[in-house]
Amino acid sequence: MNHGIKKDLPGYSYLMMAGHICTDISQAAVPALLPFLVIDRGIDYAAAAGLMFANSILSSLVQPFLGMLSDRKTMPWLMSLGMLISGLGIALIGYLESYWAIFVSVLFAGLGSAMFHPEGGRMANRVAGELKGRGMSIFAVGGNIGFVIGPIMATAAVSAWGLKGMVVILIPVLAMTGVFISQQKHFIQYTSASNVKDNSLELVAGPKDNWPGFAKLCVPLFIRSIVATGIQVFIPLYWVVILMQTQKLSSMMVTVMAISATFATLIGGRLADRFGFRRVIYLAFGTLSPLIVLLLLIQNVSLATLVVVILSAAVYIGYSPSIALGQKYLPNQLGLASGITLGLTVSIGGICSPLLGKIGDVFGLTAALYVLAGIAFIGFIGAFLIDET
Repeated sequence: MNHGIKKDLPGYSYLMMAGHICTDISQAAVPALLPFLVIDRGIDYAAAAGLMFANSILSSLVQPFLGMLSDRKTMPWLMSLGMLISGLGIALIGYLESYWAIFVSVLFAGLGSAMFHPEGGRMANRVAGELKGRGMSIFAVGGNIGFVIGPIMATAAVSAWGLKGMVVILIPVLAMTGVFISQQKHFIQYTSASNVKDNSLELVAGPKDNWPGFAKLCVPLFIRSIVATGIQVFIPLYWVVILMQTQKLSSMMVTVMAISATFATLIGGRLADRFGFRRVIYLAFGTLSPLIVLLLLIQNVSLATLVVVILSAAVYIGYSPSIALGQKYLPNQLGLASGITLGLTVSIGGICSPLLGKIGDVFGLTAALYVLAGIAFIGFIGAFLIDET
């Protein structure tokens, strides 16, 4: 049985990535739907911001608790159910007229996302075998791809068929849900085989959860989330306000950053397997502050674009190694570790973004970016405190 499992590992790693894509397509569609909801449903900007809150907060906060639950009992069916619920929540928006009904539907989609990620991260760790960095990078990049595809799919569907056109999101979701349901027995076999191996190791070596090490890791992870959100918000604005470029070019920078982040996420895990998790995390945080400052000193658009590509890569190249390292710190709590690193840490950036925005309003966009550089430097210091596994 072990030989069969090892042979299938790459295929199952990419299957986990595909599930991650389909889940995050749904969540990523919400921002693209807001302009249409403002026009067609007559909601105001505060209500639109409320939907963004609903889209992220429940998902982020519930994930650690669902992760704890999955650690106590193997529940691979949570991935299929979560994927389906997430897609249904977004597809229903076009058929709802009441704002609060839409709000609940978005919450419903966020709950589905929360159900998928802890068990998905746990399963991705299991099927990765010894190459944890590679396996988690493949899984994590699914989220990047989903957040690229989601807005494109939503915009195209609603432009062609109106808000009810969002039902097309169920096509990939239902297809992937069916695939995951068909693989439930195999998922259980992977988990059972891994549990037997883990129990054998525990009898010999007694692996323990390193909670202090995990807590230290969360500090740079929280800061990475703040920096990631900050550049997503401020870089397009910087292109318009400081570099005097068109809104179209500033919007293109969002795509450029997403592509760079996707490749960096995929490469980061492979580098971690070869050179070590901590070294890749050091490299990532060590370049963030200098790159942000360098961007502020450049007035040439082409050079600034190159810096942004590298900056976006630096933000994401240490992401999947951080997830894998968190799972190494908590070998007996893989679901909880996944729920925190994939869910809770992501919400921190969104929570802090209004404060950064206030700094930008009062002191200017450049000042906000300098503050972001300072925050990134704190993350660099925090990265040096990370324990050996």
